[in-house]
Amino acid sequence: MEIDRRWLLRGAAAVGALAATAPLLGTSAMASVGRARRTGLSVTPLDLFAASTFNDEGLFALGAASSQAAEVGEVLRIAQTINARNGNPDEPDTAAFDAYFDGFSDFGNHLATLARDAAEAHPVTSRDRSMRAAMYAAQQLFFVLGTSDGSREEHAFDLAQARWQRAARLFDPAVESTEVASPFGPIPVHFFASPHGSGPRPTVIISEGSDGQNVETMQFGVTAALARGYNVVLFEGPGQMTLLFKRRVPFTADWNRVVGPVLRWAKARPDVGKVALIGISFGGMLCSRAAARLSGLDAVVLEPAAFDFTTMWTDQESMALVKETVDAPKPEKDGARRGLNEGFLQAWPSIPREAQFTLYKRGSIFDRRVQAEARAGRPISDYYGLLERLLPFRYRTDYEAIRIPTMLTANEGDEFFDEQSTAAFAFLDAVPPSRKVLVRFTAEQGASLHDQPVGPQVAQEVVFDWLDDQLS
Repeated sequence: MEIDRRWLLRGAAAVGALAATAPLLGTSAMASVGRARRTGLSVTPLDLFAASTFNDEGLFALGAASSQAAEVGEVLRIAQTINARNGNPDEPDTAAFDAYFDGFSDFGNHLATLARDAAEAHPVTSRDRSMRAAMYAAQQLFFVLGTSDGSREEHAFDLAQARWQRAARLFDPAVESTEVASPFGPIPVHFFASPHGSGPRPTVIISEGSDGQNVETMQFGVTAALARGYNVVLFEGPGQMTLLFKRRVPFTADWNRVVGPVLRWAKARPDVGKVALIGISFGGMLCSRAAARLSGLDAVVLEPAAFDFTTMWTDQESMALVKETVDAPKPEKDGARRGLNEGFLQAWPSIPREAQFTLYKRGSIFDRRVQAEARAGRPISDYYGLLERLLPFRYRTDYEAIRIPTMLTANEGDEFFDEQSTAAFAFLDAVPPSRKVLVRFTAEQGASLHDQPVGPQVAQEVVFDWLDDQLS
């Protein structure tokens, strides 16, 4: 194809227009989040913060109380403290990100000290305080790249991880942690043995998504599974936790090569019976490939389900440019890359801090260069290259190849996955009707928004009732 100046500037103009918008990923459905329903109620159950970016994550911390990984009163007090400091803006600047980070940091640090003080005499209290301190550190970690010092990202991860591990060692039985070999280097694996009975037990492997930490999986299946007598396996794959923040290994689209070694390790254990895979958030998309290509899985839950990451990127003009030139002759591709990157760098100073943060947060999981630039607070230098790295994350053919029992979930008001779950369900041609189900969680259930942040019990009751039937 011929690349002219108008074509080169097309993507740059799109980026420039986005300088006045909200975050670049997921905003296409943001209008639905606040849309009034027939009941006259918003699908957002509670406004802890005026900024939707802050509120979305704050609600996850609030919902974690269902698994004793947070405390309602603590989260509400932290939110009040943050808002008193930053004025509760609906368009947060760097100072607002600093206030959010510091609010959760101060409370989490205090709680971690109390946990250590209780360790010898009151181990249960120490465990619970450590778990909550880990959750509050995870809140710091989520937003650190929007603060005035993104270089603290690895330290924030270390805090969340160390506190969660301290709590995990105080479980009964204690959580076993090890590593398994993979094409991406050693993968950390954490095994929660069932507290109910011995011998082979039904087991769930839970795959977090792009920004969930181990402590956050408590509300996404660990607590519910253990209560029903399951074993639970967690792992930290490329683009996640240790591999991302410590080893700087970005995501791979081939999640079967990540889950595969974990599955083989688990099935070699004498206490593991039938095995189901649960994918959370972005993990729901990734795990479709594992479900399609791995043998040895007895069921899969994609929570929620989606199949094409590229269509979630709001800057679709730039994405279209990349898709249309990625396989072009080198001079044409280089020209498109140069034009898009120049326009993006020109627009960067005018992009609101919230949108810059979202670019950092969503980009660093795919690209080591973006991760380094985000931590240093520098503009993303190769925006074309970042979008190019998103192209493999498309999974329609994987859904079409799944043959095991499959549950897909969707959430009313999902600001990221929107309606992809419905389309994905239609692709499950190889799964008999009696072995597949699409579950919609709603605002009236208290389970709206992406990953039902304040409705974790509602979702897990449905998920594990279905898994009970599949794994019995």
